[in-house]
Amino acid sequence: MSATKTLISVAEAAEILGRSESTIYAALNATPPRLNYQDARRRLLKREGLEARFSRSTRPRVDKPQVKHHEPESEPLTFDEKWGIVAETANKILDCSQWGAPPYSGEQWSVLNICIGEGVRELQAETEEL
Repeated sequence: MSATKTLISVAEAAEILGRSESTIYAALNATPPRLNYQDARRRLLKREGLEARFSRSTRPRVDKPQVKHHEPESEPLTFDEKWGIVAETANKILDCSQWGAPPYSGEQWSVLNICIGEGVRELQAETEEL
């Protein structure tokens, strides 16, 4: 392949750009085309400025969302740690000395459900902060 050639094949363009032939064909067949044939009958591309034309058409755009790299997260809470937070919150709300041994009435179960729900909300708030 000569550096003085003005028209090159898709295979030569792929070699010059360090891409596969299918990538070059995709750029030629895109709507709108990112690359154009100089000689459509013989399917030849213009060599001059090929790199600039290809990089200009495939560069990342500012207006497109970029992938955000997240900081490594700390280890997730274990099952026991989660229920420890729920129990701590429930113990702040509930006076355990007023409760006898089970079986509990429906009203007592309702109060326990509310306390556990508050504990779960507290847990969610803490895990969102992490």
